[in-house]
Amino acid sequence: MKFATVTHQGALRFGLVEGDAIHLAAHGLTLKSVVAGDLAAIAQDLRSRPAIPLDAVQFAPVIPDPAQIFCAGLNYQHHRDETRPEHRKAYPEHPVIFMRFATSLCGHGAQIVKPRNSDVVDYEGELAVIIGKPGRYLTAQTAMDHVAGVACFNDVSMRDWQMKGEQWGPGKNFPTSGPFGPYMVTLDETGPLEELELRTLLDGEIMQRSKLDFLIFDIPTLIAYCSQFCELLPGDVIVTGTPGGVGFTRRPMVLLEPGKVVSVEIDNVGRLENSVIAQ
Repeated sequence: MKFATVTHQGALRFGLVEGDAIHLAAHGLTLKSVVAGDLAAIAQDLRSRPAIPLDAVQFAPVIPDPAQIFCAGLNYQHHRDETRPEHRKAYPEHPVIFMRFATSLCGHGAQIVKPRNSDVVDYEGELAVIIGKPGRYLTAQTAMDHVAGVACFNDVSMRDWQMKGEQWGPGKNFPTSGPFGPYMVTLDETGPLEELELRTLLDGEIMQRSKLDFLIFDIPTLIAYCSQFCELLPGDVIVTGTPGGVGFTRRPMVLLEPGKVVSVEIDNVGRLENSVIAQ
């Protein structure tokens, strides 16, 4: 099943995506408000509602207002090697986690605004996990029971701001720097996540390419770890890390400049595409 949050006739709605159409839920309902429920039953109910062509809506972030967005940093060895050479072959004992704000999110098709005060704007294609069932003190063995679905994510990073201090948050929270979507896809449709391939493309050229089984800390481990210090809530998002191939480590650097189009593709999950404009 594929769910999306969209703007239709000026109102924010969510719905079930089937083919090139979306069955919109009643006004006032949100995807975050239903992800803890029986999604199969919700989908069956939505199928009874009229379908609207996808080209008649604008995509919003699939969860526009998560209470918590956890992001895993340096979670592929190739990315650790290219950014932190001193860590080559050294695996960390615990995940590196930083937080994003919901105000940084944008949807599929939205424009990424290159801010006027950053010269090093980079892409990071990632898989995002959306929490359905709340939980605390989870184990890796039970963590996936709390997942509603997954989506594509682009952790756009203002590297000059990210590197100003020891904390990465300033470089990760500019407006429109978190493209998220277009769909939340349930796990019965994705198949085993570790078998999926992620690709990031810039103007059609592949910049990043990796199977998800190359994660240093796998998805159940990340979920369980985050649940140790926070209660996970319905609609929370865990962004799982980016593979090697980011732009600022290339020579010459390959960055997000106005006029370029960046896409994140994940097998069985979707394609998230955004153009870049200047502020």
